[in-house]
Amino acid sequence: MKNIIYPILLLSTVGLTTICANATDTIASARITVLDRGLQSQLQTQLKRIDYNNFYSNLEDFSAPYTLKNGSKFYEARRDNLNSASAIVIDPQGYFYVAYKMPNSNNITYITNDGSCNEEVHDAIKVFANTFGENNKIIFSNPTKINNMSHDCKGVYGNLLLKNRSFERAYLKDQ
Repeated sequence: MKNIIYPILLLSTVGLTTICANATDTIASARITVLDRGLQSQLQTQLKRIDYNNFYSNLEDFSAPYTLKNGSKFYEARRDNLNSASAIVIDPQGYFYVAYKMPNSNNITYITNDGSCNEEVHDAIKVFANTFGENNKIIFSNPTKINNMSHDCKGVYGNLLLKNRSFERAYLKDQ
């Protein structure tokens, strides 16, 4: 019996170590991706200076990234002990959807370079905004450069509605 239990215990310990290492690598890869000079340079040229500085100022404690249905990646970082954070969705086609919240403010600033899908907030950014409670307001800021390549906005937002601090999907009837 001992001969069977020890290998199982050893394998489960190795498995837990591997899971922890992968989680750390994922957070580390989020930090590397978001702080990459190429991405930061792109954001500096496509965001207003104040928006870039505010977004960048929150990039301290990163969360593990999420891969979204359409292949985009969602990244989030917060500043230690402050009610502030930044989030970015990076689309493989070159679109970005940025949001940030500064300390002592109820505003969440939203910026996208997506010329086709810029009338509504990206679904992942809506979820990010919801983490701060219901007294916050999303305000739109314009980027300095727009990507006008036409595409379907279905993967960007699906008409999520905030109801009782949780999201419910609203389906529009075909007319």
